[in-house]
Amino acid sequence: MIRAPDFIRIIESSILSFHQFVKADKKKSSSSRNLFGTQNQMATPVEQIQSSLEKKSMKLKELRKRSKGYKKKSREHMDMVLGVVDVKVLSRVLRTSKISKEQLFWCEEKLKKLVIADGKLQRDPSPLIFRC
Repeated sequence: MIRAPDFIRIIESSILSFHQFVKADKKKSSSSRNLFGTQNQMATPVEQIQSSLEKKSMKLKELRKRSKGYKKKSREHMDMVLGVVDVKVLSRVLRTSKISKEQLFWCEEKLKKLVIADGKLQRDPSPLIFRC
């Protein structure tokens, strides 16, 4: 039988290991971007989600910079780590060459569960099952 504090340490260790794996994944986006496109072009759903993801990623980076002063293993810190993992996983999924409507919907729902408001990260801990 595993005691609760031991179980929590095991889970935290697993999360941090996964975070290191995702952090090591430095592959660049395979799609090329047109930075000087016209305003009249309609963005595809993938581009809309990527844009929203980039905005949340930037906000999350700013939030992490502000809270770097303390490295306390608190609930907020763990939420921050899990938020970074969520953003990296979403980024990785959106870089795949073929993405289905279900996967795109999963990305959109996952992104909606990450809310950065009032200088705090609020993420819904309920898991979303990824559609293969």
